[in-house]
Amino acid sequence: MASPDPALAGAAAVALTGLAEAYRPRPVTPLMPWRFAHRLVKPYVITARGRSWDDAMVATARSAATRQLEFDDAMGGLGLGVVVLHLADDGTRMVVQSWAKNFQSRLSMFSGLDVHDLRPAPIGAAPSVWELEVLSHERSSYVHHILNAEVDVDGWLEDALDTRPAPKLDGIPSGT
Repeated sequence: MASPDPALAGAAAVALTGLAEAYRPRPVTPLMPWRFAHRLVKPYVITARGRSWDDAMVATARSAATRQLEFDDAMGGLGLGVVVLHLADDGTRMVVQSWAKNFQSRLSMFSGLDVHDLRPAPIGAAPSVWELEVLSHERSSYVHHILNAEVDVDGWLEDALDTRPAPKLDGIPSGT
């Protein structure tokens, strides 16, 4: 390991090393876009090892996200948004981002033990590194497809991040 800066010696260096050793990428699964009367939303699910999701969980998250998106619309939202449902090791989180006027976005965080328990996250809560991976992709997608002269909404909808492992086709044959 490279020698850390002296400003990050001691406990800080140990903490950073521990984080680096514990970090593992998590699969990001894009879902079919949610289409509303005046809004398009790109939903995603991120899963920690051992966590799984189903359609009922997504429906519950969609219901909670819809209330936030309606509020965002009233506050100047442009009708395009992203929802990230993160089934983490220590609970469930949801990030709702709406693109707004003047090149701004609205970002709301929710957390709970499970998807049925999602509540507004404490003040100061911010997206995790896994959630930021999706938001970073979505920022680039928005700039590329929406803020160009074409305003390619279909291209924006199709440009989804998918980090699920590819199936291995060279494994044991099925016998069929």
